[in-house]
Amino acid sequence: MFLYIAIQKDGNTGYGVTVPALPGCFSYGDTLEAAITNTKEAIQFHLEGILEDGEEPVIEQISLDNLINNSDYAGAQWFGVEVNIDHLTLKPERFNVSWPKYILDKVDQYVLLTHDNRSNFLAKAALDRINHLS
Repeated sequence: MFLYIAIQKDGNTGYGVTVPALPGCFSYGDTLEAAITNTKEAIQFHLEGILEDGEEPVIEQISLDNLINNSDYAGAQWFGVEVNIDHLTLKPERFNVSWPKYILDKVDQYVLLTHDNRSNFLAKAALDRINHLS
């Protein structure tokens, strides 16, 4: 997805970046190049946070003309960045797994007790494991 970013530099500081299409998404860099690279990472991180909160991200791309004329961004330099965010969605995707029967039986017993389902259990277990590696 193509997103506009506003980059501002004040005096001897680095470059501050705002992503108008994603309220609350900000970044920074000591150089212009670092600011752009860091902003691409910040966009991914911001969207992942929204997903982890159980919400589908809403991206409201505003026209460049409207952004340039918006007093909130007075003095900003405008850049466009391309960020692959197609995978950042809550939309379910079907896939196959093969487990030994005894493990599947244990999962079924567990989800029955917790009023959950296999898919949700697997998703939570995967995220728990991934989060504990960090």
